[in-house]
Amino acid sequence: MEILDREIDARSDCVSILASMTLDEYKQLVFESFNTDGNIDGQRGIIKRSSVASKIRKRMNDDFKNGALFPQVVIGILLGVDEFGIIKEISKTELENELPTVLNKIEKTNVSLIDGIQRSGIYFLNFEGNETRKIRVEFWLANQSTKLLYRMLVLNTGQVPWNTRRQIEVIYANLSKSIIKNLEEFYPELIGQIDILGVDDGKRRSQAGRYNKSSLIEMYLGFNTRKVKVNVSDELADEFQRFDMMESIEKDINLLLFVRSFGLQCKLDLAFAKYNNEDEINKKQFKSGKDIFTSTPVCLGFIVACAEFIMGKVPIERTEEEKKFRMEKLIQKIDIMLSVIERNDNITFLGLISLNDVVEALPKSKIGDEMRHLFKNVFTEMLRYEELDEIKSLETFWRE
Repeated sequence: MEILDREIDARSDCVSILASMTLDEYKQLVFESFNTDGNIDGQRGIIKRSSVASKIRKRMNDDFKNGALFPQVVIGILLGVDEFGIIKEISKTELENELPTVLNKIEKTNVSLIDGIQRSGIYFLNFEGNETRKIRVEFWLANQSTKLLYRMLVLNTGQVPWNTRRQIEVIYANLSKSIIKNLEEFYPELIGQIDILGVDDGKRRSQAGRYNKSSLIEMYLGFNTRKVKVNVSDELADEFQRFDMMESIEKDINLLLFVRSFGLQCKLDLAFAKYNNEDEINKKQFKSGKDIFTSTPVCLGFIVACAEFIMGKVPIERTEEEKKFRMEKLIQKIDIMLSVIERNDNITFLGLISLNDVVEALPKSKIGDEMRHLFKNVFTEMLRYEELDEIKSLETFWRE
């Protein structure tokens, strides 16, 4: 391996190292990641069904055989704090000896192929006989998974095949370990009760505590932007939203606040689910307790109400200390609501008939948007109310 250049990214505190390495060295490092589509959930593997992609791949293959030099692939490396400190502080000359040693020690699960799946496919297809051939690689080193996200977004900006939904799912995949880890640390009582369902799982929510990955991603975006309407299907249309998201990703406190808020939602969801006897009179959308947070607009409304309670309305920016103080107040309010739910045994406490009446009265043309705003207002009023322990029925808030 030959180190060509090394720079520090001041914004994300990551290290970018441009290197030249043999195909054999490259394969030993990334082959496991390549076989799992880059070790990034949502990352595209080798494109096989597109006739255009097949022609491009054939041309790339022919070019490589004829000696073409491809642009560098980008490898994300997640290091421990100590190893990251060593790489960051040593000189470019010392990197020649230290980087290979560090790379040999890390777990393959901490190696991700951020950019270059298609090129890697060509490399490995032509591996035999080219083991010592040099290719260019950029290492993007970080000590936190969140710090790799900015690089992923920048690399894929403007590439139409990477629509916003795919980009968001990739972002969530890299955050998921941190979210679940922090969720379990903040709320150990939720361990084993929460299940995040991916699009390929083939499961539907049949009980409280289960959430679709796409809904959770939408909630995460809604929390950071403090907006109830997050169109995850647009084709790279809202660049400002994406850069706002990158800004907030870098603020670790916001991620932790989201996790804690989501944990409170999970606790409410599980508490509502104790009313699992369906109201026989009610045969509409909300029939029992578990149905409330089955609805994405309800989840998003709750999360955005929490975000505004903690951080204020856009464009207000509270200090980290202020956010933490507001977070503790939010926890206290939800704890009171949980105790109220615990004391009430009758499903009528949920006021589901009234809730359905309110939802049915909403304009049908943009029912999803209307529901988001409705539940954001509902939960905002709930969090503002100072005497939650005197509430006899949630109908008080549904008809607000």
